[in-house]
Amino acid sequence: MRTLGLSLVVLCCACRPSPDDANITIAVRADVTGFFPNPPAKDESFTNRVNAEILEGLVRFDADGRLAPALAERWETPDEQTYVFHLRPGLRFSDGTPLTAADVAASLLANIRKGWPTAAYLRNVASVEADGPLRLVVRTRAPYSLLLYKLPWGYVLPAGALARNPVPLIGAGPYRLASWERGRGFTLERNDHYWGSSPAIGRVRFEIVPDAEDRIARLLSGRVDVVDEVPLERVDALRSEKAIRVFAAPSLRVLFLTLRVTEPPFSDPGVREAFDLALDRDELVARAYDGKTVMASQLVPASVVGFNPDLRNRAVDRVRARALLAEAGFPNGLDVRLDGTHNRYVNDLRILGEVARQLALVGIRVTVNALDKAAFFELIDAGRSSFHLVGWACGSGEAAEAIEALVATKGPGLGVANSGGYSDPVLDSLLAVSNEDDGADARVGPPEGARPGGRPEARPASPPERGDRRLPPDRLDTGARAQDPGRGHAARGALTP
Repeated sequence: MRTLGLSLVVLCCACRPSPDDANITIAVRADVTGFFPNPPAKDESFTNRVNAEILEGLVRFDADGRLAPALAERWETPDEQTYVFHLRPGLRFSDGTPLTAADVAASLLANIRKGWPTAAYLRNVASVEADGPLRLVVRTRAPYSLLLYKLPWGYVLPAGALARNPVPLIGAGPYRLASWERGRGFTLERNDHYWGSSPAIGRVRFEIVPDAEDRIARLLSGRVDVVDEVPLERVDALRSEKAIRVFAAPSLRVLFLTLRVTEPPFSDPGVREAFDLALDRDELVARAYDGKTVMASQLVPASVVGFNPDLRNRAVDRVRARALLAEAGFPNGLDVRLDGTHNRYVNDLRILGEVARQLALVGIRVTVNALDKAAFFELIDAGRSSFHLVGWACGSGEAAEAIEALVATKGPGLGVANSGGYSDPVLDSLLAVSNEDDGADARVGPPEGARPGGRPEARPASPPERGDRRLPPDRLDTGARAQDPGRGHAARGALTP
């Protein structure tokens, strides 16, 4: 079972007295897992979006999902395994200290060597060397055309701070972390040393409000300006409010059920097939999402390079599902626990409940175990879940990211989110061949009308284009925001849901 979602933002247009009052408060359903690079930070969408407002890499994705220069103003590739980056002059960290190529080199290498949360994105980097204060040379282990699309997660911190524990959060992004009270909220303030345009919003307060009705009440009363994770059943009512504006966009996130294939009962292919045939995807969309999402046929949506339009979901066949269970030794069904979250995805509790309801129709008795997302990650990381609902947002826009993380055999930089224990030597060898290809020819093509961003030749002062394809936000959630008419937004996505 896989589902795709949409991103919804709702704006209240009369909650702030003046455009000069450039502060906002956002009520969010759950906290970040942490702040990079210190534990307990995870490579998780909301955590990454917030950290990307504080930290910067050599390149970034703009608001339309296009690759854009960041700390590096230009780059060239003198050979198929070498990237030479030229930093912007005058860069400074949020504490005012200069940012040089030595800081970039030390940060990328520390990320790789210490296994920080985004280390998997850099796994094909062989060496990083500073060649003067503004010139950086990055070499890959083999020709690797996707490096630029991984570097937005190569966050840069001061070289002198990397050995400290915890590492101080001193970045070069548009904001700096002013405070964090875990489980209650955190505050970001404008970074006056930011290299780019100064964010229009000077101070952003995130308040953790787990209850959806409480978040909506705070929005309608003017106590907050933005809320996330609006229940889908409330969207139409919010659209009717004159002071509320609702925006919707497709999401990059795909939700799916993971089965641990190394342990009974899911080590039996017949049991796995029975689960697959028991689930009616259309019914799940209607009952868990009120029809406000679409079914996914694979791990990435159609907007991602590598999407295969020929893949289709199997039709529900509960008679066959019961027969398969009987053949596997479960003529009277079986008992399983379905793990998931109650504060990570839109309607995640409803999804879990609907999956349990449908599986019961073929004799599978499901106990739903809905956890706070931090506790859920601990359960998954410890390998103590054999059946769970998870999701992946392919932020790079390349399907290889999801495949390498979710289904590649666990190894250095691979299978980092492979919680099902899947391992296929054929798939692993295909991934290795794809990663060593020096162009896009060996990869599955993008949807018609789009083209992948291949390796730039030894010339660009700007990043390679992706045709007309624009990547949607990496989120599956609903939100609401209060805003004065005409007031500017924050610079990037985490503050403009």
